Amino acid sequence: MPGIFDPHVIGRVKNLELRSMRLVESFMAGMHKSRLLGISTEFAQHRQYVPGDDTKHLDWKVFAKTDRYFVKQYEAETNMPVYFLLDSSNSMFFRGDGAAMSKFEYAATAVATLAYLLMQQKDTFGLVLFDEKVHSILPAKGSGAHYRNILDVLTKARAGGRTDVSNALFALVPQLKRRGLVVVFSDFIDATDRLALGLGQMSYRHQDVGLFHVEDPVERDFPFAGQTIFLGPEQEGKLLCEPRDLRRAYLGARRRHLDTIREAALQFRYDMEQIHTDIGLDEVLTKFLSVRLAKRRRRW
Repeated sequence: MPGIFDPHVIGRVKNLELRSMRLVESFMAGMHKSRLLGISTEFAQHRQYVPGDDTKHLDWKVFAKTDRYFVKQYEAETNMPVYFLLDSSNSMFFRGDGAAMSKFEYAATAVATLAYLLMQQKDTFGLVLFDEKVHSILPAKGSGAHYRNILDVLTKARAGGRTDVSNALFALVPQLKRRGLVVVFSDFIDATDRLALGLGQMSYRHQDVGLFHVEDPVERDFPFAGQTIFLGPEQEGKLLCEPRDLRRAYLGARRRHLDTIREAALQFRYDMEQIHTDIGLDEVLTKFLSVRLAKRRRRW
């Protein structure tokens, strides 16, 4: 019996907020309690106690002096801003036959779920919605009202123009006041020659970056047979051909394109992961959190 992480099950929950909350509840039920960004043992600062905080971090010396409860906050626990860059170009709204969700719906669900996790942890998160232009920049905040604003932007998003990831990265630069994490969800159907320039700006600003390449199974497998009309994913026109003649060339071009994206990321020691809309989001989230944990351990 399919679980809540099955893409077809997720696709039947139309309300993005409900979908994300169900995913978080199911996901967290199967995990040990741990922060998305990790906790170190290096003391950083105090903050006022709020219900739900672990009482073992209460500073009783401060309580004796002030008669108020404060918890010790550690280096990795301090608010590290996380920005989600979500591609809303025309190609991201593609949904192959049999798919439960479009690439955009799948990526938006992942963004909303991770943002909800961050909100629960009292971390801050922002959103950049883009195609060839940047349509929305929501600064990093951690409130419930801010989370609902992000859901509203995601829900109202419509297919836009062409993809331009590098332009979105450059547009984000003025928002980056301190070190943080930038997570990009896109199908990267754009010229890759400027991608390294955008990633270089992130590296110069000491930002960590994670790239998620989102694909529909049809794009991955190219399962066509018989005379077929192919439409350009970003309005490049039509092509009538025999798929058997095109398949090898297409898969080769796809592999080279992905290699170029991965090489651009590796220049700056960034991660690029491929995710497909027929894969359960638990696998995507688990891998993402595992990478964060591994990086934290290497750093300390």
